[in-house]
Amino acid sequence: MTAPRLRVALALVLAAAVQWPASAHVGSPDIFLEGMAGPYRLLVTIRPPYAIPGVADVEVLTTSDGARDVRIVPLPLTGDGAQFAPVADRAVPSTEDPRLFTGHLWLMSAGAWQVRVSVAGDRGDGMLSVPVPTLPQSTLAMTSGLRVMLFTLMLLLGAGFVGIVSAVAREAQLGAGETVDRRARWRGRIAGAVAAVVACGIVFLGNMWWSVEASNYAQYVYQPLLATPSVTADARLRLDLRDPGWIGSRRLDDFIPDHGRLMHLFIVSSALDRLWHLHPDEIETGAFEHRLPDMPAGQYELFADLVHATGVSETVTGLLETAALRGAPLSGDDSAWSASSIESDGGRIVWVRDDAPLVPKRLTMFTFRVEDRDGQPARDLELYMGMPGHAVFFRRDRQVFAHVHPSGSAPMAAIEIAMPSSASHAQHQAAPAPPATVTFPYGFPERGEYRIFVQVKRAGRVMTEVFDAHVK
Repeated sequence: MTAPRLRVALALVLAAAVQWPASAHVGSPDIFLEGMAGPYRLLVTIRPPYAIPGVADVEVLTTSDGARDVRIVPLPLTGDGAQFAPVADRAVPSTEDPRLFTGHLWLMSAGAWQVRVSVAGDRGDGMLSVPVPTLPQSTLAMTSGLRVMLFTLMLLLGAGFVGIVSAVAREAQLGAGETVDRRARWRGRIAGAVAAVVACGIVFLGNMWWSVEASNYAQYVYQPLLATPSVTADARLRLDLRDPGWIGSRRLDDFIPDHGRLMHLFIVSSALDRLWHLHPDEIETGAFEHRLPDMPAGQYELFADLVHATGVSETVTGLLETAALRGAPLSGDDSAWSASSIESDGGRIVWVRDDAPLVPKRLTMFTFRVEDRDGQPARDLELYMGMPGHAVFFRRDRQVFAHVHPSGSAPMAAIEIAMPSSASHAQHQAAPAPPATVTFPYGFPERGEYRIFVQVKRAGRVMTEVFDAHVK
């Protein structure tokens, strides 16, 4: 068996596990994308595997009839591999909903990949590429049942090997009609003892090999960039990034703008009753800085979104404990929200939802309507950093974080790498929406209590509304 096959086999064994992995996206690893494949509007959900190599689950929902054949294929996001796609797999249509197609794809290595979705139907053909960062998220432990079964089989196999060797040494030299004498029995015992030593040696060496492979795979598991936050005397936040050494080394000088910003930083209090959405500047390689606004003393958690030139996106987290700050007023696209001091001009954002319960692992279209003080659709909406709005999903324990756009959770910078011929931000406005309405496709990864921050821009001012959600 070759080394690559050994690694694949090891990954398959590790997949039989019970340990919940730490996510590369802070507990929200699934990819959601709404976009146009030619004339067809698609809602694509991709659930990457926790262990690489592994199988990703793909769901493609067409919002209208007419799509007859959907095919999916994985390929690298950039390089020669992105130009020469292998034969695509056919997604299987659902028996309950003919607009829903599902499939499964092997993702063989860590890095920047894409799933290319091709649609053929009554209105012609279309294609949509979905960027997928394949980041091994955990070394998974065997279940206790599998451990017991494998240990029992090992004992039976070892005992059978010792018994066979002992019997051969004891009785192979006997002629017809001869009985086993004392000398033959001793010969069998000695051979059995030697066989037992050999079996133990094989188990010992096998355990050493397994430990080495497991250790190598543990180094293969994704390790996010480390951030060290600090505050200067003039209330400037500095974030120093450091690579912990995942898969050799990671560049800190290849970040590319996403919606015009290198970093989207969210600072929240532990109670999620305060939020700051800031955009620090890179002052040197791996170091970002931003002048903070007024902030009360306390401990805050930081979530920073970055995109590498390869198309791989990362969420960097950190803790900041600070005394009360007298900072600078916010400007541009920066914003702040506090539960204790909500400014309003009479307008509001309304969550438009049905009575269906929220459950994990289900794609949901979160629709919000922006109203003026008279309850009418707001007429002064503007694009906020090139899109109709932002939504940030936090679980109350801050173990789940997702920064979602109207096109989904895939960064626009990665989408533009996957589909360089598409117009800038075209996927964010794939279908016309009702007046003053913004929709975000997302699926909760786990049950729990969540808080949703929705941000839009009205007449040059960022407006933030907060909603609580219970996921059964």
